[in-house]
Amino acid sequence: MKVLAFYSFFELMDPLAVESKIKNFISNISIKGTILLSSEGINGTIAIPKESETLMKDFLIELGVNEKYIKVSNFDGKKIFNSFAIKVKKEIVTSDFNLTIDEINNGQFIEPEKWDEFIKQEDVCIIDTRNDYEYRLGHFQNALDPNIATFRDFKKYIEDNKESLKNKKVAIYCTGGIRCEKAGPLMQKNGIDTYQLKGGILKYLEVSSAKNWNGECFVFDYRVALNKNLQPGSSILCHGCNMPLNSDDTKSPYYKEGFSCHRCYDKLNAKKIRSLTDKREHWKRLLDQ
Repeated sequence: MKVLAFYSFFELMDPLAVESKIKNFISNISIKGTILLSSEGINGTIAIPKESETLMKDFLIELGVNEKYIKVSNFDGKKIFNSFAIKVKKEIVTSDFNLTIDEINNGQFIEPEKWDEFIKQEDVCIIDTRNDYEYRLGHFQNALDPNIATFRDFKKYIEDNKESLKNKKVAIYCTGGIRCEKAGPLMQKNGIDTYQLKGGILKYLEVSSAKNWNGECFVFDYRVALNKNLQPGSSILCHGCNMPLNSDDTKSPYYKEGFSCHRCYDKLNAKKIRSLTDKREHWKRLLDQ
Protein backbone atom coordinates (compact mmCIF):
# COMPACT_ATOMS: atom_id res chain seq x y z
CA MET A 1 0.00 0.00 0.00
CA LYS A 2 0.97 3.62 -0.50
CA VAL A 3 -0.03 6.39 1.90
CA LEU A 4 -0.54 9.81 0.32
CA ALA A 5 -0.65 12.87 2.58
CA PHE A 6 -1.46 16.08 0.73
CA TYR A 7 -2.90 19.58 0.97
CA SER A 8 -3.04 22.91 -0.84
CA PHE A 9 -4.60 26.25 0.00
CA PHE A 10 -6.41 27.84 -2.93
CA GLU A 11 -9.84 29.25 -3.67
CA LEU A 12 -12.08 26.24 -4.24
CA MET A 13 -15.22 27.66 -5.79
CA ASP A 14 -17.53 24.64 -5.52
CA PRO A 15 -16.46 22.03 -2.91
CA LEU A 16 -19.60 19.96 -3.48
CA ALA A 17 -18.85 19.63 -7.20
CA VAL A 18 -15.29 18.56 -6.38
CA GLU A 19 -16.65 16.02 -3.89
CA SER A 20 -18.74 14.49 -6.68
CA LYS A 21 -15.76 14.47 -9.04
CA ILE A 22 -13.62 12.64 -6.49
CA LYS A 23 -16.32 10.04 -5.85
CA ASN A 24 -16.57 9.32 -9.56
CA PHE A 25 -12.80 9.06 -9.94
CA ILE A 26 -12.23 6.64 -7.05
CA SER A 27 -15.15 4.34 -7.91
CA ASN A 28 -12.72 1.71 -9.22
CA ILE A 29 -9.89 2.32 -6.74
CA SER A 30 -9.51 0.55 -3.40
CA ILE A 31 -9.06 3.58 -1.14
CA LYS A 32 -9.22 4.29 2.60
CA GLY A 33 -8.69 7.48 4.58
CA THR A 34 -10.15 10.97 4.58
CA ILE A 35 -10.24 13.95 2.22
CA LEU A 36 -11.34 17.36 3.51
CA LEU A 37 -12.70 20.03 1.17
CA SER A 38 -13.53 23.66 1.86
CA SER A 39 -13.57 27.00 0.10
CA GLU A 40 -9.90 27.39 1.16
CA GLY A 41 -8.62 24.21 -0.51
CA ILE A 42 -8.00 20.46 -0.05
CA ASN A 43 -6.41 18.37 2.69
CA GLY A 44 -6.22 14.60 3.01
CA THR A 45 -4.46 11.40 3.95
CA ILE A 46 -5.35 8.25 2.03
CA ALA A 47 -4.09 4.70 1.55
CA ILE A 48 -4.24 3.17 -1.93
CA PRO A 49 -2.71 0.18 -3.75
CA LYS A 50 0.79 1.00 -4.98
CA GLU A 51 -0.25 0.51 -8.61
CA SER A 52 -2.69 3.43 -8.27
CA GLU A 53 -0.11 5.92 -6.95
CA THR A 54 0.70 7.73 -10.21
CA LEU A 55 -2.95 7.85 -11.30
CA MET A 56 -4.03 9.30 -7.94
CA LYS A 57 -1.24 11.87 -7.82
CA ASP A 58 -2.08 13.10 -11.32
CA PHE A 59 -5.74 13.42 -10.32
CA LEU A 60 -4.91 15.42 -7.17
CA ILE A 61 -2.75 17.79 -9.20
CA GLU A 62 -5.63 18.21 -11.64
CA LEU A 63 -7.87 19.20 -8.72
CA GLY A 64 -5.41 21.93 -7.72
CA VAL A 65 -3.12 20.22 -5.21
CA ASN A 66 0.49 21.39 -5.51
CA GLU A 67 2.68 18.41 -6.42
CA LYS A 68 5.28 19.57 -3.87
CA TYR A 69 2.71 19.07 -1.13
CA ILE A 70 1.99 15.43 -1.94
CA LYS A 71 4.01 13.17 0.37
CA VAL A 72 4.16 9.42 -0.22
CA SER A 73 5.14 6.69 2.24
CA ASN A 74 4.91 2.91 2.28
CA PHE A 75 2.73 0.82 4.54
CA ASP A 76 3.00 -2.96 4.63
CA GLY A 77 0.44 -3.70 7.36
CA LYS A 78 -3.04 -5.12 6.87
CA LYS A 79 -4.96 -1.94 7.59
CA ILE A 80 -4.16 1.75 8.14
CA PHE A 81 -7.65 3.27 7.92
CA ASN A 82 -10.99 1.58 8.50
CA SER A 83 -12.99 3.39 5.81
CA PHE A 84 -12.99 6.25 3.32
CA ALA A 85 -14.75 9.58 3.74
CA ILE A 86 -14.95 12.95 1.98
CA LYS A 87 -15.97 15.82 4.23
CA VAL A 88 -16.89 19.38 3.28
CA LYS A 89 -15.81 21.68 6.12
CA LYS A 90 -15.45 25.37 6.94
CA GLU A 91 -11.64 24.97 7.04
CA ILE A 92 -9.29 22.23 5.85
CA VAL A 93 -7.40 22.63 9.13
CA THR A 94 -9.45 23.97 12.03
CA SER A 95 -7.91 27.12 13.48
CA ASP A 96 -10.40 30.02 13.72
CA PHE A 97 -7.50 32.34 12.84
CA ASN A 98 -9.63 34.30 10.33
CA LEU A 99 -6.98 34.41 7.63
CA THR A 100 -7.58 35.11 3.95
CA ILE A 101 -6.17 32.93 1.16
CA ASP A 102 -3.86 35.80 0.17
CA GLU A 103 -2.51 35.98 3.74
CA ILE A 104 -2.00 32.22 3.87
CA ASN A 105 -0.20 32.20 0.53
CA ASN A 106 2.16 34.97 1.67
CA GLY A 107 4.09 32.79 4.12
CA GLN A 108 7.90 32.49 4.28
CA PHE A 109 9.41 29.02 3.86
CA ILE A 110 12.64 27.15 4.51
CA GLU A 111 13.33 24.19 2.26
CA PRO A 112 13.79 20.96 4.28
CA GLU A 113 17.29 20.49 2.88
CA LYS A 114 18.29 23.86 4.39
CA TRP A 115 16.39 23.53 7.69
CA ASP A 116 19.30 22.20 9.78
CA GLU A 117 21.53 25.06 8.69
CA PHE A 118 18.82 27.66 9.32
CA ILE A 119 17.95 26.58 12.87
CA LYS A 120 21.62 26.59 13.90
CA GLN A 121 21.71 30.39 13.67
CA GLU A 122 21.97 32.10 17.06
CA ASP A 123 19.10 34.51 16.41
CA VAL A 124 16.64 31.74 15.43
CA CYS A 125 13.99 30.49 17.85
CA ILE A 126 12.25 27.17 17.03
CA ILE A 127 8.59 26.62 17.90
CA ASP A 128 6.60 23.39 17.54
CA THR A 129 3.06 24.30 16.41
CA ARG A 130 1.63 20.86 17.17
CA ASN A 131 -0.32 19.65 20.19
CA ASP A 132 1.44 18.84 23.47
CA TYR A 133 1.14 15.05 23.09
CA GLU A 134 2.74 15.21 19.63
CA TYR A 135 5.68 17.19 20.99
CA ARG A 136 6.22 14.62 23.74
CA LEU A 137 6.66 11.80 21.20
CA GLY A 138 9.29 13.67 19.20
CA HIS A 139 10.53 17.15 18.30
CA PHE A 140 13.47 19.11 16.94
CA GLN A 141 16.36 19.83 19.26
CA ASN A 142 15.90 23.09 21.21
CA ALA A 143 12.30 23.51 19.98
CA LEU A 144 9.86 25.29 22.30
CA ASP A 145 6.66 23.50 23.28
CA PRO A 146 3.64 25.88 23.35
CA ASN A 147 1.88 23.27 25.51
CA ILE A 148 -1.40 23.47 23.59
CA ALA A 149 -4.17 20.87 23.59
CA THR A 150 -5.58 21.88 20.18
CA PHE A 151 -4.37 23.99 17.26
CA ARG A 152 -7.00 26.63 18.09
CA ASP A 153 -5.03 27.32 21.31
CA PHE A 154 -2.01 28.45 19.29
CA LYS A 155 -3.65 31.83 18.69
CA LYS A 156 -3.68 32.59 22.42
CA TYR A 157 -0.09 31.35 22.76
CA ILE A 158 0.99 33.92 20.16
CA GLU A 159 -1.05 36.69 21.78
CA ASP A 160 0.62 35.94 25.13
CA ASN A 161 4.17 35.65 23.76
CA LYS A 162 4.36 37.96 20.74
CA GLU A 163 6.42 40.65 22.48
CA SER A 164 9.16 38.20 23.46
CA LEU A 165 9.22 36.75 19.92
CA LYS A 166 9.64 40.07 18.10
CA ASN A 167 13.14 41.02 16.90
CA LYS A 168 13.91 37.32 16.36
CA LYS A 169 13.72 34.93 13.47
CA VAL A 170 11.18 32.26 14.42
CA ALA A 171 11.29 28.84 12.75
CA ILE A 172 8.08 26.83 13.03
CA TYR A 173 7.20 23.29 12.02
CA CYS A 174 4.37 20.75 12.12
CA THR A 175 3.72 17.24 10.80
CA GLY A 176 3.12 17.84 7.11
CA GLY A 177 3.26 21.63 6.84
CA ILE A 178 -0.42 22.47 6.79
CA ARG A 179 -0.77 23.88 10.30
CA CYS A 180 2.26 26.09 9.73
CA GLU A 181 0.59 27.53 6.64
CA LYS A 182 -1.84 29.18 9.06
CA ALA A 183 0.42 29.60 12.08
CA GLY A 184 3.06 31.46 10.04
CA PRO A 185 0.75 34.13 8.60
CA LEU A 186 -0.92 34.55 12.01
CA MET A 187 2.49 35.23 13.57
CA GLN A 188 3.43 37.63 10.78
CA LYS A 189 0.22 39.57 11.42
CA ASN A 190 1.45 39.92 14.99
CA GLY A 191 4.78 41.38 13.88
CA ILE A 192 6.86 38.18 14.20
CA ASP A 193 9.41 37.33 11.50
CA THR A 194 8.35 33.71 10.86
CA TYR A 195 9.73 30.92 8.66
CA GLN A 196 7.95 27.63 8.00
CA LEU A 197 9.56 24.23 7.43
CA LYS A 198 8.28 23.49 3.94
CA GLY A 199 6.56 20.11 3.79
CA GLY A 200 6.80 19.68 7.56
CA ILE A 201 8.51 16.96 9.55
CA LEU A 202 7.54 14.26 7.05
CA LYS A 203 9.30 15.96 4.15
CA TYR A 204 12.33 16.73 6.36
CA LEU A 205 12.65 13.07 7.33
CA GLU A 206 12.28 12.08 3.68
CA VAL A 207 15.06 14.26 2.27
CA SER A 208 17.53 14.76 5.14
CA SER A 209 19.68 12.81 7.57
CA ALA A 210 17.33 13.95 10.37
CA LYS A 211 20.26 14.71 12.66
CA ASN A 212 18.33 17.39 14.57
CA TRP A 213 15.17 15.33 15.08
CA ASN A 214 14.63 13.41 18.32
CA GLY A 215 11.99 10.70 18.81
CA GLU A 216 9.05 9.79 16.58
CA CYS A 217 6.55 11.80 14.55
CA PHE A 218 2.90 11.34 15.50
CA VAL A 219 0.52 10.67 12.60
CA PHE A 220 -3.26 10.49 12.71
CA ASP A 221 -3.75 6.89 11.63
CA TYR A 222 -3.20 3.31 12.81
CA ARG A 223 0.58 3.65 12.52
CA VAL A 224 0.44 6.09 15.48
CA ALA A 225 3.96 7.44 14.85
CA LEU A 226 6.78 7.18 12.31
CA ASN A 227 10.48 6.85 12.99
CA LYS A 228 13.28 8.69 11.17
CA ASN A 229 13.01 6.23 8.28
CA LEU A 230 9.28 7.00 7.86
CA GLN A 231 8.44 3.50 9.07
CA PRO A 232 5.93 2.75 11.86
CA GLY A 233 7.64 3.43 15.18
CA SER A 234 7.27 1.94 18.65
CA SER A 235 4.58 4.32 19.94
CA ILE A 236 1.10 2.97 20.61
CA LEU A 237 -2.31 4.42 21.43
CA CYS A 238 -3.97 4.12 24.81
CA HIS A 239 -7.38 2.59 24.17
CA GLY A 240 -8.78 4.37 27.20
CA CYS A 241 -8.10 7.95 26.11
CA ASN A 242 -6.71 7.62 22.54
CA MET A 243 -3.52 9.43 23.51
CA PRO A 244 -0.15 8.22 22.12
CA LEU A 245 2.23 6.45 24.47
CA ASN A 246 5.98 5.99 24.18
CA SER A 247 7.95 3.14 25.73
CA ASP A 248 8.40 5.01 29.03
CA ASP A 249 4.65 5.58 29.31
CA THR A 250 3.98 1.85 29.09
CA LYS A 251 6.22 1.26 32.13
CA SER A 252 3.89 3.25 34.34
CA PRO A 253 2.04 1.23 37.02
CA TYR A 254 -1.14 2.84 35.70
CA TYR A 255 -0.69 1.42 32.21
CA LYS A 256 -2.92 -1.54 31.41
CA GLU A 257 -2.68 -2.75 27.84
CA GLY A 258 -5.87 -2.03 25.94
CA PHE A 259 -7.50 -0.21 28.85
CA SER A 260 -5.69 2.70 30.49
CA CYS A 261 -2.56 4.80 30.98
CA HIS A 262 -1.31 7.36 33.49
CA ARG A 263 -3.63 9.99 31.98
CA CYS A 264 -6.90 8.09 32.25
CA TYR A 265 -6.50 5.31 34.84
CA ASP A 266 -8.67 7.19 37.36
CA LYS A 267 -11.61 7.04 34.93
CA LEU A 268 -11.44 3.25 34.54
CA ASN A 269 -14.53 1.63 36.02
CA ALA A 270 -16.54 -1.54 35.37
CA LYS A 271 -18.62 0.08 32.62
CA LYS A 272 -15.53 1.47 30.88
CA ILE A 273 -13.80 -1.93 31.07
CA ARG A 274 -16.78 -3.65 29.42
CA SER A 275 -16.88 -1.02 26.68
CA LEU A 276 -13.15 -1.27 25.99
CA THR A 277 -13.29 -5.07 25.95
CA ASP A 278 -16.01 -4.94 23.29
CA LYS A 279 -13.98 -2.35 21.37
CA ARG A 280 -10.85 -4.55 21.40
CA GLU A 281 -12.80 -7.50 20.06
CA HIS A 282 -14.30 -5.32 17.32
CA TRP A 283 -10.90 -4.06 16.12
CA LYS A 284 -9.39 -7.54 16.33
CA ARG A 285 -12.08 -8.83 13.95
CA LEU A 286 -11.45 -5.93 11.53
CA LEU A 287 -7.68 -6.40 11.53
CA ASP A 288 -8.04 -10.15 10.98
CA GLN A 289 -10.14 -9.66 7.87
